[in-house]
Amino acid sequence: MNPYKKKNIKPYAFQWMRVGEIRPTGWMRAQMQHDLEDGFVGHLDELVPDLIVNDDIYGANRLTKAVRTKELGVVSQEKDWEAQFLWWNSETQSNWRDGLVRTTLLLDHPDYLPRVRAYIEKILATQDADGYLGIYAPDLRFNFDSENGELWAQASLFRVLLGYYEAVGDERVLESVRRAVDVTMRAYPQNRSKPFTVKNDYAGVCHGLVFTDVLDRLYQLTRQARYLDYALWLYQEYSENQLSADDIQYKNLIDPSYRFKAHGAHTYEHLRSLLTAVYASGNPLLEKALEAYLVKLNVCLTPSGAPMGDEMIGGRAADASETGYEYCSIHELLDSYSNLLQKTGGLPWADRLERLLFNAAQGARHPRESAIAYLKTDNSFSMTGTLHPHDMVDEKNPQTRYKYSPAHQDVAVCCVPNAGRIYPYYVKAMWLRSSDGLVAALYGASELVTELNGARVRIKEETNYPFELQITFIINAEPPVEFELAFRKPAWATGFELNHMADWREENGMIKVKKVWQSEQQITISFKAEIQINPFSEKEYFLSHGPLVYALPLEGIETEGRKYKTEGFRDLYYSPLANLADDWQFIPNEDFHLEESIPGQVHAWEAPPTLAGNMMNVSTHKKTPVRLLPIASSILRKTTFRMFE
Repeated sequence: MNPYKKKNIKPYAFQWMRVGEIRPTGWMRAQMQHDLEDGFVGHLDELVPDLIVNDDIYGANRLTKAVRTKELGVVSQEKDWEAQFLWWNSETQSNWRDGLVRTTLLLDHPDYLPRVRAYIEKILATQDADGYLGIYAPDLRFNFDSENGELWAQASLFRVLLGYYEAVGDERVLESVRRAVDVTMRAYPQNRSKPFTVKNDYAGVCHGLVFTDVLDRLYQLTRQARYLDYALWLYQEYSENQLSADDIQYKNLIDPSYRFKAHGAHTYEHLRSLLTAVYASGNPLLEKALEAYLVKLNVCLTPSGAPMGDEMIGGRAADASETGYEYCSIHELLDSYSNLLQKTGGLPWADRLERLLFNAAQGARHPRESAIAYLKTDNSFSMTGTLHPHDMVDEKNPQTRYKYSPAHQDVAVCCVPNAGRIYPYYVKAMWLRSSDGLVAALYGASELVTELNGARVRIKEETNYPFELQITFIINAEPPVEFELAFRKPAWATGFELNHMADWREENGMIKVKKVWQSEQQITISFKAEIQINPFSEKEYFLSHGPLVYALPLEGIETEGRKYKTEGFRDLYYSPLANLADDWQFIPNEDFHLEESIPGQVHAWEAPPTLAGNMMNVSTHKKTPVRLLPIASSILRKTTFRMFE
């Protein structure tokens, strides 16, 4: 049987809200505002001007055959590359702009809105008369026999433009994307071209598969099936070619012995392309391939939910100490989880998504400064550039990713832009439309304003989640309107209390209330959770409570690295104060208890709830009181422990 044969388009379980209909409040809004005003989201162009300000790669500095070199985001570049390779700055620029634009729109920030509008107008002005939007001049575009960034540069840019269109409603922007996509579909005609048949492919060609992100969203906005047909064909073409990032290829997915080995960010973003192909085709063979992908994914996940890959997966299983994870991979998996949630309706993807954001993603940010770790581990014993402080350094290709930086220019400026995208992408999936009404899929302080059945519906979600597990929803509808409100019951919840509402039912992992909604109606849900000891590997365990994973903080010595010209930005390294990581073990049947704390608004993770209890200090053979913090409140930490015997 042909796995790529189209049977029928599978219906999506839920529909997205438009960008801007859901807005963050509480600590998430405060953090996003800080990132914009005082952090890398609003200032990356000042930190790496050669990559963003000084390279108009979509306009005046489009790539031609005459271009031989370019500043690509690393401090030194020793060799001249063919022009086909020099796409890197399009990724840095467009992914950074995606986070900047969406954050600005979600905050309705008066200082940054004019900058966003000016950027959109500038990009629209670069569109050629035939509709082309991209980074290549006519002598190169769509004419490659080797590594290139054609589809990738377009995909990363068009995601920005579609997000802006959804929030603002400017039809010119949607039409611009549609025209540009039509140009590409004509240049690479379906079933009559080979966009992935190249030699010496590298990251750009393989990233290009996520052009399916754009096609999927255009289908949902326009209901034109041709976009899904093209996405299915792109997946087929990708699967049938010899490419370096080949984990997503059909033949590998259906091989039970095959384990993921490629670059992590590619493997985790390509999940969305496979998922789109499954829904575009309705083909049961592709559905089996998706099931196989998800089984293979499980062995790659650390306790924080992070997907390993430092940068490569390499056929390994996740290890809390030895396998790092890349911030790009965290974002790509989060976006893929949200698409699984939206298309399949499976609520376990929401549980995974929350764990990934509140532990791995937040835990790879510096808890106080505007800097992230390019690579991080759940058991993080040092952050000195290398995984371990005394690792041998390869002088020609030194490992410098295990540190905190607002740019990581010595490696590549890819992770920092994705760190700016991750919260807007979480926010977009907090509420979803169902056939019966609205679904609260992900939790956090926010406000939803939308139209439903001819009424204007406004829902304020008041909570200090994930630090507290009580959530109050204040619903206003004008005029009164009947619909169903459904609230996800998290997998970790041992129970819940529902106040202010008499008529409700629990069904398929959701708490559902259907009624005529009017003004100032209120529902409060208090989830109950126990402190859980979770097995990780054969002899390791970790603690969690609700959506948060906890770790023992380790003392370290801070060393300042590069200081940037823009005040307040610097690289930071941490070496262990002492080798204490192996001195602690869990004690069987020893209970921990939760000590609640009210976090601040800007650096919310500095005063979180803690888990207090006793652990065995192996070096002293004494039971010793300890206090564990959420992973995201730590820098150096120990997350997994053996059980004392």
